[in-house]
Amino acid sequence: MHISFKNIQNDIKITKNQTNTIYHRQSLMLKMVTSYSIFLFIILLLCVYLYMSDTRASRRLYNLQTKATLMSNVELFEKDIDIMKTYCRQLLQDGRFRTLARNTEVDNALLVLGNTFASTVATDVYPQILLPMTEVYCYFPNSDYILGSGYFVKQDRFYKRIKGYAEEVHEIFMEVLTTPEYYYHFIPMDAFLPRSGKEFYMYVIDLNDLYYMDVHAVTYFVLEKEELSSLFDCMNTDAPYRFLAVQGAQNDNVLSLFTEESQLFHNMIVQEQFDQMERFLHSCKMTMNSYTSTNTGFTYYFTHPSYEATTNNAPPQILYAALFAATLIGGLIIIFMLSARNIRPILQLNQKLQVTEQEKSYLQKVMDNQRPIIFHSYVRQFLRGMILSVQEASYAKTFLGLSDEKLLYNGLYIVAYNSANEYHAYSEGFLTHEECHNIILETLEKFLGSPLYCFSPSDRIYGLIVVGRPDDEKDLIIKTNEAVVKIHDYLLDAYGIWLFAGIGKNTSDILNVWESYQQAMEAVNYTSKNYIFFPYEFIKKNSNAFYYPNELSTKLIHFITTGNTSQVIELFSLLHQENIEERALPVNMLQFLLSDIRNTLLKARFALPQNIPAETIKTLDDAFSQHVSFMLCEDIALKLCTLFTEKANDSDLISMIEKYIHENYSDPSMGLNKISDKFQISESYFSHLFKEKKGVNFSTYLENMRMSEAARLIRETDTSLNELYLSVGYNNANTFRRAFKKVYGMTPSTMRDS
Repeated sequence: MHISFKNIQNDIKITKNQTNTIYHRQSLMLKMVTSYSIFLFIILLLCVYLYMSDTRASRRLYNLQTKATLMSNVELFEKDIDIMKTYCRQLLQDGRFRTLARNTEVDNALLVLGNTFASTVATDVYPQILLPMTEVYCYFPNSDYILGSGYFVKQDRFYKRIKGYAEEVHEIFMEVLTTPEYYYHFIPMDAFLPRSGKEFYMYVIDLNDLYYMDVHAVTYFVLEKEELSSLFDCMNTDAPYRFLAVQGAQNDNVLSLFTEESQLFHNMIVQEQFDQMERFLHSCKMTMNSYTSTNTGFTYYFTHPSYEATTNNAPPQILYAALFAATLIGGLIIIFMLSARNIRPILQLNQKLQVTEQEKSYLQKVMDNQRPIIFHSYVRQFLRGMILSVQEASYAKTFLGLSDEKLLYNGLYIVAYNSANEYHAYSEGFLTHEECHNIILETLEKFLGSPLYCFSPSDRIYGLIVVGRPDDEKDLIIKTNEAVVKIHDYLLDAYGIWLFAGIGKNTSDILNVWESYQQAMEAVNYTSKNYIFFPYEFIKKNSNAFYYPNELSTKLIHFITTGNTSQVIELFSLLHQENIEERALPVNMLQFLLSDIRNTLLKARFALPQNIPAETIKTLDDAFSQHVSFMLCEDIALKLCTLFTEKANDSDLISMIEKYIHENYSDPSMGLNKISDKFQISESYFSHLFKEKKGVNFSTYLENMRMSEAARLIRETDTSLNELYLSVGYNNANTFRRAFKKVYGMTPSTMRDS
């Protein structure tokens, strides 16, 4: 075969070019791999550094939090010690106690004195309430007697018969009570109570240290270990080797709280073997911290598991996930340039979504803030008889959580009086009105339950709806009485606040709860310090005085002018029952009552609209000129109801409101509150009804109307853009421009130019 030299040269050249291409590709790949490897390595180092930094920061923060928690626990613990000393000082202030301490011989008179004082001690619940203790006793060395809660006996009888302590350690018990080395230390009582299921400590206080004269007496408190341990959060964990030790200023052991596993820690602290204990703690995965109190000089040693400092850290698997994510990032960089153009609309959409989420969060926050106001507003309207329609009442009941038809209601009227005349331990001074109001509301909710259907018409006055079941009809007032007495006792003992309460009659219709509330207001006038709770049914009706308070006159006019026929009938039924059935008014008093009712009806008559036919007015005036009777007054009232404008149905009401918005959209003050005042309807009910009938929120509807008018003015008039926002009801130009762009996707100036 013949092969030319030129062909051989061409083959060599092609091979060389292919070799250069492969080398270049391999070099580029090597550079890319190297770059990616360096990038991944840097990311890995950074993640490890961040993980270690976060771990160190978590441990440091946990130690600070633990120490802060211990400081708070120490403050409570040392406050309990001060309370025990305060209790001892209170005993020393009593001359009977000092007499018992001084006498060496116990005769009948001293026994009587001791038993009398023991009865006084038995009624003093001050230390039991404030301290984690079970018992407190006083020992008098001069007479060898012990004073307890309800008895004054010889110490050996107290020890063996009353308490039943172990007899073989009697001498140790007396040594603790008579040896100053044991004073102001928490001495375990395991030897005295070997068969007890609980562990207790003795804390002995020498009364000579608290009085300017020698008092031969000591007081010892018996404290339960479990209750004492609950003061320290470090003991409230299931971790083994829990330990807490308190050392005095002289390195003496004041208190030791530990589990069986941590007995060794106690021995090491007593022997000051801190290096050995640190190694043992490390092997047990425990950490010991200490804190020295500046108030007492006590040093507190406590342990906690080391792993608690890092429990909030991410698990190690996150590090591997980070490495995987770093690899993905390397690939994402390659396609970054291609996806940058397509991702911009997504970023813009995400920005709009964030703005929408912020607006939604803000609106939700506003609704949450307004909910308590609406809640109390509905309670106030029910108690004052201001709910006009059954539909609104149904909506209000649903909002209040009273949608169950089988409920019983009553009105409760409470008057509070702060009779505190000195500074109290719970406050630095007198309670302010706001503090008193908040305390009363919290107490009412605590004893009457939640939710609390309450409103406060004025300072120190509280109106409540009491809710019960039909089977509580006979017991609802009794249960309310018991609750009010508890509330009164609690507020009086804790804050010096007196409560006086009146309650009306039960009703099964919440629309008539205003009657019970009116009766409760009447009943509270009969309360006194001996009768803080008074039901309306207990009032002795005086036949020489008729029942027609000003509040009922006002309600009657309100019911008539709003066309509320059912409530007018209910009110006349109430007046008939109170004045004719229960009081049996004499003729002269009945005439006075009917005269007052007639005057009320005349006020309603002169408030009639101008478009009433003259014949109808004449017929009505003729009725006023007839002989006044109870039936005639009720007929006139019902006739007036029909003459006043009937409340429009929901569709007509929305149409009227819609017309009003069209005529007044340029008013900057247009809002829910203005609509509510104009049409005498609650804001929440209107908002719900408008959304149901129109399919959009009121604010959206108003904004769309304003934007439509703004667009019309731009297209058809020469209105200045700087003044345009004022023409459609906005106070701020920037707010108007944002709303306009949201609706039309362009600014007002862009629309005018196009």
